[in-house]
Amino acid sequence: MRLVVSVMNESRVLALLKDMIATNSENPPGREDEVAKIIRDHMEAHGISCKSVGPSKRPNLIFSSHEGEKGELVMHGHMDTVPIGNPDSWDYDPFASEIVDGLLYGRGACDMKGPVAALTEALIQYTEEKHDKPLLILTTSDEESGCSGAEEVAKSGLLDGIRFGVCAEPTDLQVLVGEKGIFWSKVIAEGKSAHGSRPEEGVNAIQACMDALNAIVSEPYPYEQHDLLGVPTISIGMIQGGIKVNVVAAHCEAQVDMRTVKGQTPNSLLEQMNERIYAIGLSDRVHVEYIHGKPAVLTPADSEIVDIAVEQVEKITGNKPTLSSATYGTDCSVLQPKVGILNVICGPGSIEQAHQPNEFVKLDQVYQSVEVYLGIARKFDR
Repeated sequence: MRLVVSVMNESRVLALLKDMIATNSENPPGREDEVAKIIRDHMEAHGISCKSVGPSKRPNLIFSSHEGEKGELVMHGHMDTVPIGNPDSWDYDPFASEIVDGLLYGRGACDMKGPVAALTEALIQYTEEKHDKPLLILTTSDEESGCSGAEEVAKSGLLDGIRFGVCAEPTDLQVLVGEKGIFWSKVIAEGKSAHGSRPEEGVNAIQACMDALNAIVSEPYPYEQHDLLGVPTISIGMIQGGIKVNVVAAHCEAQVDMRTVKGQTPNSLLEQMNERIYAIGLSDRVHVEYIHGKPAVLTPADSEIVDIAVEQVEKITGNKPTLSSATYGTDCSVLQPKVGILNVICGPGSIEQAHQPNEFVKLDQVYQSVEVYLGIARKFDR
């Protein structure tokens, strides 16, 4: 039972956010340990203990309002960021947290140090209110390169039994109930080198790779239709072949990015791609290999966590969110299928700003998200 009502400390949220942005956690190479220390020190200063999972240089932190206990709900976000890229493309120092017209600029401002700062404040307030039910906050490493931190946490068993989750990725405080999956593959073509002036004496691997790619991307792959997940997408992201302009290429590789939906699995897609290569007579010199994948995940729209999240966003912002899903991947792709946690995705900032120069987050939205998270947590204390 709640005994006190805590009050948000905006300066506390802002100070933590600035400290995290000033601490470089670009991935690669992954420098989450220093950001993790900042978050851990901040939470322990407010009497909240921490469990660390995974390697010391790339830890994943679990905080609980009730030391060592867990309830029905975990809220989560990641500590790594993508690299800043060319510094000259930034109008603001990516590590200085400059504030202009209510927008805070910096790498990770919305993806997702701003959301993580909001999560920590929500847990501090929830803990101060002395609720009966525990609330957990999880901060992960290596989300940007494959969610290996979430994998470590899933294997640890520390979240087993938790029913619901809130992933704080930037959604402009809209409520997303799922995300497309990821299937990355490599198309490998082998040929025979020859002098560029006598191409008939060789077998051009680049041409074979191009023909195979055309067959791979020309037609859609079967899938289960769902209004909230939308349709799958496919994009050729990389291609590399040959050694010199006047040499017939003996080797070529390409990498293909697919964003998948229900009814599509890595095994089925790999089989279908190689069948298409066989059908055009190239299977003797071209094949497709699996690189990386995550499943599409979807929380039922009538789930309790969805109803509560929508209710709280409308209460705090005055706008009722329209349910949709993410085209990008999150830690939900691990925590949902491997732990059984039904997630919504809801956080401050826009995904359009993520991974971009001059990344920013609206501070008012960060503060609103604290109230949204706190409202959701209170609903589960009953």
